[in-house]
Amino acid sequence: MNKDLYSVLGVDEKAAPEELKKAYRKLAKKYHPDANPGDAKAEERFKEISEAYDILGNAEKKSKYDLMRKGGGGFHFNETGAGGGSPFGSGGLDDILRSMFGGGGFKFGNRGGFSQQTAPRPTVVISVPFRTAALGGDVRADISVPVTCPVCLGAGGSGEKICSQCGGAGRIQQGQMVMPCPSCGGQGRTYINICERCAGSGEVTSSESVKITIPPGSDSGTVLRLVTPSRKTVLVKLKVKSDKFLRSEGRDIHCTVKITAPQAVLGTKLKIRTLEGKILLSIHPGTQPDTILRIPGKGVLYRGTKGDQLVHVDVEFPASVSAEEKALWEKLAESGKRKA
Repeated sequence: MNKDLYSVLGVDEKAAPEELKKAYRKLAKKYHPDANPGDAKAEERFKEISEAYDILGNAEKKSKYDLMRKGGGGFHFNETGAGGGSPFGSGGLDDILRSMFGGGGFKFGNRGGFSQQTAPRPTVVISVPFRTAALGGDVRADISVPVTCPVCLGAGGSGEKICSQCGGAGRIQQGQMVMPCPSCGGQGRTYINICERCAGSGEVTSSESVKITIPPGSDSGTVLRLVTPSRKTVLVKLKVKSDKFLRSEGRDIHCTVKITAPQAVLGTKLKIRTLEGKILLSIHPGTQPDTILRIPGKGVLYRGTKGDQLVHVDVEFPASVSAEEKALWEKLAESGKRKA
């Protein structure tokens, strides 16, 4: 995220907490993955908005960000994130946020120092049967989520001591910038013994069994927001399994059936599969190759409208024939010549 966080939310730096919340809700609703299925740009914008509000919506984080943003009076951000006098050089805002709040996958542990973290809203990919994605329904899945470390109870370690890098101030100065101490995360204290289980982050990964409600008309790439039993927010990206017979295009379902030449000429009835079960389909006499038959209302329900099922008819002709069959085809051919 290279933009100024206030610009991301479209608010003034003096905006009150309620204004920040209102701006966030408006933008989050507009760019939420559920409202923009399959739109990668909207998903990225949603993450950017969420990350900005995660900092500006938290009084402590906002205070640190404002301090960094002002840079002790000698540093300012331009639109690209670079600023005069920045000790981070061309890295700009990305590097500063990474140092402060974990931008790019890092965070300050609970007085345990600078440590790797799991993203605040982890994304998991789950496979969904074709029929469930089309009609909607519930699926169960085991997903990995970050939870409080059971050994240190989220503390990150034991045996507090004054941080040797900042001397307990929680801040250090680099050039014209005053920034949170990278050793203690701005807390002024660190631990003598860093928790081995979580490496000081205060979190570990745990597997949870969850029920996920799949909306009708979901496609591969659809992203859903899920709150797990442990109250963790997870983004679930769907990967729809292919079906051997059916395929979807928007609201419509397509399939292909093969019939013989006599069936095309004389007509026939076939049992074909739809999303809701098998039905009997009539093939009218004289059906031509590449004919498409439409079955109304057998498609996908999306925003109150149901699509159709389109049946593509493929007429198969024999690659070789017996002597008897050849005689019959020749008779038909001769009959056709007389009619012409």
